[in-house]
Amino acid sequence: MNVRLFNAQDVDQLATLFHLSISQGASGHYSVEERAAWSASPRSHENWLSRLQPTTTWVAEEGGIIAGFINLKPAKLKPSDNEEWLSADIDCLFTHPDFTGRGVATALYKDLQEFAVAQQIKELTVEASFLAKLFFEKQGYEVLSKNQHPRAGQVLVNFSMRKLLL
Repeated sequence: MNVRLFNAQDVDQLATLFHLSISQGASGHYSVEERAAWSASPRSHENWLSRLQPTTTWVAEEGGIIAGFINLKPAKLKPSDNEEWLSADIDCLFTHPDFTGRGVATALYKDLQEFAVAQQIKELTVEASFLAKLFFEKQGYEVLSKNQHPRAGQVLVNFSMRKLLL
């Protein structure tokens, strides 16, 4: 498996991967109705290119197939009691259902965390689904809150999480 930076030619596979990850991969944690509210169909290329443009995005690829992706929003200064430090948000981490359990998320996260440390980012945050929550807890994240997001007549639950790096 090769982890590399995203390029615009990846957008077709990425849009499909995101939809399949939710519609199939999240079936153990979200109802059919909740998954349909989250992703009724693959989103447009324009939507994805716009969403990913301000982020740093990595894809895991095997045999020309994108097995997963992760992205990091630009770091921002966060005030603390006696200093300011950099914090950044992980926007997405999704694995194609055909590649679940094969280390895709771990490989992607490793590259993202190495990048964050090199950028002197002190804190990573994420809004994690039920499934992603388990992964991020294994990476040392703590749950800050459980959130409810009304969408299309459903209430989707996720978790605000963070990890201090430095």
